[in-house]
Amino acid sequence: MTAPKSRRKGLILLSMPRSGSSWLASLSTATGRMGVADEWLDFAHLTSPKGAKGRPAFNEKTLRAASTENGNFAVKIFPRQLLQVIDEYEFDFIRRSVREHDTKLVLLERTDKKAQAVSLVRAMQTGQWRVSQPVSKAPQYNFGALAQAYFHICRGYDFWRTYLALQGFAFESFTYENTCKNPAPYLETVSTHFGVPVFEGKSALEIQRDPQSADWRAQFETDLEQYGIPASAYQQKQPDSGLQNALNMLRGKPAKINRFGYSS
Repeated sequence: MTAPKSRRKGLILLSMPRSGSSWLASLSTATGRMGVADEWLDFAHLTSPKGAKGRPAFNEKTLRAASTENGNFAVKIFPRQLLQVIDEYEFDFIRRSVREHDTKLVLLERTDKKAQAVSLVRAMQTGQWRVSQPVSKAPQYNFGALAQAYFHICRGYDFWRTYLALQGFAFESFTYENTCKNPAPYLETVSTHFGVPVFEGKSALEIQRDPQSADWRAQFETDLEQYGIPASAYQQKQPDSGLQNALNMLRGKPAKINRFGYSS
């Protein structure tokens, strides 16, 4: 008879890129008692074997990397990362965590999505996702890329709300703007869940914001007023080309679609 698995306390932070999620997660991580929040489902952490055979090892590896010494774990997830794991290992990491552990789900959303789109496009162009990282090349304003990024961000938040509603999962919501001014409500929520004292320190991460971001946003609003929304902003990923996909569609089977790319 297989021994029952021990239930751990966990935190899963659901968001989209450039929402302040790294900064917010760093506050709970700094306690050393509420998990090690990071993007543990990102592509860099996916290992072979894939499919059902690799599922147990990947799940355990993820929990181990995301845990502090007391067994508490924390994971930050974007939609594409969850979907990638579902495709590669044939299981839903969030669903399994909620079922097997005492897992707190938190949705972090940035209200100012124009600013978020500007931040996302700049980071993708420069390769600088944090202040400490070097700039690979100078960013260039691109109206179409900003419009596409805005739609991409909104679809991501819609995905999380739909996903949570369909699963019937309880969650708490926070906004970047409110937590940036006062992170205490978030810290009180996660501290209560983990049963540890509230952390009153500061994050080591710096907020990336400069005059160029404000200039891009102003130009973006001017271009929207003058030109409207470019057609490229609406484009969804199409089925992969190839004979096998064509045969699948003729047989009434679902086509394989690349959901994970993003063009800038």
